[in-house]
Amino acid sequence: MFIPTVYTPDVDIQNNKVDLTESKLHHIKNVLRIEENSYINISNGKGHIMFGNLKGDFVLIDNVKEFQKPNHIKIFIPFLREKYRFRYLIEKLVELNASEIHIGITQNTQKINIKNEKIESWVVSAIEQSGSPFYPKITFSKYIDFDLFDTCFDISGEPITSNTKNITNFAIGPEGGWSNEELKNFKFKFMLSEFNLRSETAAVTALSLTM
Repeated sequence: MFIPTVYTPDVDIQNNKVDLTESKLHHIKNVLRIEENSYINISNGKGHIMFGNLKGDFVLIDNVKEFQKPNHIKIFIPFLREKYRFRYLIEKLVELNASEIHIGITQNTQKINIKNEKIESWVVSAIEQSGSPFYPKITFSKYIDFDLFDTCFDISGEPITSNTKNITNFAIGPEGGWSNEELKNFKFKFMLSEFNLRSETAAVTALSLTM
């Protein structure tokens, strides 16, 4: 049974009543067609899910559960030119509970005109769709920090195996691939496939394998 989740970052987990904003209430009642007294979950994005029932314009809470992340993985991804593919990438990384998502520009990154606020709205949408208790740290940068990201995935790297070191950070290249200069700056390089993967495919696969 699908139970809708509402992301409310400033909620007090000690309260047994959570007021819903007009926009959240409209989405729940008019888009999702959720009826009075139906189950509603509240995520604060900090590891807590509050469980309750819809009562008019608020949710009456009867239980709170705290979740612990099994891993703390940081991932660097480039901006993608096609909006629907970029949104797909962001949503899947959120659903897989990446701890930090760094979004930046590489030498082969194509120009894109998407505001940061739009990307953050995709994050919220993914949290509410998946019911995740975690909001990842989102960082926007003009370049990749090679001190923070010492590992990348590239077709020129070593095959990733069960004996591969514990990977806690990695970078995914752009649609045009890493430049030779960029590849020289990574300490570790691993290969996911013998064939070229799209950036979103590589990111989701790499995160799944390192979780």
